[in-house]
Amino acid sequence: MHPVRTAFLLSLFWTTTFSMGAPTLSEDEVDRALEAIWLKVPTEAQRAPESAKRAALETYLRQLGESGGLFNEPKKVLSVAEFPALKFHAETLPGGVGYVRLGAFASELPSRLEAALCDFKQLNTTSLILDFRATPAQGNLDMAVQLAGYLLPENTPVCEWHTAKQAAQPVFTDRPPVGQFQLFLLTGPRTAGPVEAFAAALRGHGKALIFGCRTAGQAADYESIPLQDGRFLRLPVRDAVFPQEPRLFPEGLQPDLEIKVSNEATDASLSLAAQEGRIASVLAEVEFPHLNEAALVAGKNPEAEAWIDRQLKRRRPTIAPTKDRALAQVLDFLTAREVLRGERPLASP
Repeated sequence: MHPVRTAFLLSLFWTTTFSMGAPTLSEDEVDRALEAIWLKVPTEAQRAPESAKRAALETYLRQLGESGGLFNEPKKVLSVAEFPALKFHAETLPGGVGYVRLGAFASELPSRLEAALCDFKQLNTTSLILDFRATPAQGNLDMAVQLAGYLLPENTPVCEWHTAKQAAQPVFTDRPPVGQFQLFLLTGPRTAGPVEAFAAALRGHGKALIFGCRTAGQAADYESIPLQDGRFLRLPVRDAVFPQEPRLFPEGLQPDLEIKVSNEATDASLSLAAQEGRIASVLAEVEFPHLNEAALVAGKNPEAEAWIDRQLKRRRPTIAPTKDRALAQVLDFLTAREVLRGERPLASP
């Protein structure tokens, strides 16, 4: 059967059989349906090879989603995330927990991550949070394997490269790890690109739990092919496949524990932490005044005074304190785990 005719049929059936959850057509069913379409479609233009080619291209572009497709300018190829990548940041949080905001997959990232991991190792840090929520689809899959080498044993099978022209190629780490950490990964809807492969590699070898939401499903290397009129076709040419994970491209990475936080709230907390240069600014709890013995001796009631103050100010616009709820939930999980394991005493009331 002519390949263009097959592509035409597949494009016609994309929005019907696939979107409705019907099973994939067998080769015989494809032949029969194609012959019926060729005999029954009323207009000759719909049966023309040119129409079949366009339909096949439109079908494939729909499958690519936001990660690929046609662009008018080359620079838009890298601007697939609305929220810009933030700078790399490492910090020790309360309780001795290490925190790393990865930022963009830039050329300097491996050296910065290695230095931060060495610092945490010297501090005897055992738990480490890697924040991927502000990491858009930049860099390449080779860097994901390189970063995994800092945290996985040497010669660990990370994944397989899949391309159109070559058989599946296994990929291994090529260096000893910097240290041993229990990893907790934070993902968001804008977590996209090779960082998804990095996260999958860490979880696949029992080194990490993932918190947050499903990632964007853009774990692939792309090639920009110039077309006429200054347009470009962004085409995935290599993706990473993991034995214990669904296909990252285009399904994305599903977290172990889902945390539902709006993009606006996440962006606000990440931006504030970046401006302040520390994470503590988005983790502090709001302390409410309460009645105690000292207040009774002084003849005051802080709770009543606070209520009166709120009533006087309720007509004024107020701004809720910015707090990183997703990160706070991960820290709560770590605290609960340590208490259950007897590694931390239960706080007294």
